[in-house]
Parts: sequence; C-alpha cells; structure tokens
Amino acid sequence: MFTLSQSSYSDKPYLAQLRMNVLQADFDRLQLPYERVFKRFEENFHPEHIYLIKVDEVGTIGCIGIIEHNDYVELKNFYIEPSFQGNGMGRAVFQHVVEHYKDKREISLKIFKGSRAKPLYESFGFTVKEQNERVETMSLNRSVHT
Repeated sequence: MFTLSQSSYSDKPYLAQLRMNVLQADFDRLQLPYERVFKRFEENFHPEHIYLIKVDEVGTIGCIGIIEHNDYVELKNFYIEPSFQGNGMGRAVFQHVVEHYKDKREISLKIFKGSRAKPLYESFGFTVKEQNERVETMSLNRSVHT
C-alpha cells in the first residue's frame, strides 16, 4: 500500500511546497506571513527525521516527521498531498506509525488551532494537553508494561 523512506536534502524543495499546499489555509487563517513560514521551514528542516510516504505506481504522496526519544515520540510535518486526502491514506499511515511506537509511553504532535486533521488524531485517542493562541499540542499517553 505505502512505504516510508528516509528523506534527504534533495527533497527539501518538494517538502517546502507540500507544506505550503497543505497548510496554506491555516497560514492565511492565522495571518502568518509567508516569509516567516518559509524561514521557519528553513531553520527547522532536518531530513534525518522526515520520512517520505510513497505509493507504488504513484510515487511520493506526502511525508511524516518522527523524532524518537527514550520513552516518547514526537510526530511532525505530517502532510498528505491534497489530491490524496480523504481516501484513507493518511489514516493508514498514521495508524501504522502509532502501532509501530506502541512501546512508547507517549506520542505527541502539534497542530494549528482549527486544523482539519484534529478529528483524525482524536479518533486515535489523542487529546489536547497544551495550547496557545495558535497551536495545540496533542498527545496519546499509554501505560507501557515492561
């Protein structure tokens, strides 16, 4: 169905454009200047934490950032090409990642307030643990038996 493969610096232009395509409505709604958005992407681009979502016969349809720590995982930059949204692909990728890290005490992610993706994360049991005027931090906490 899909594979996750490590990104590289050569993927940076694609990922910058994908981010803009997916989040432009949020940037506009929150009145974030595009220069600031691009600068933040430049400063925080770390390909070693970003995995491309690839589908046979189609190619790359998105990405997800995964930063592993001892007992928790941060998810970032989860973007699906708009033409592939709404067909269950994002849910399948997210479920795969959540299952893969079932041994972690917590999985966390940040979304813009008003994000259309929030119901997806809530359906997996994620809840808002912190928020500010623009961003909500959601997490899935689990008791891990060792």
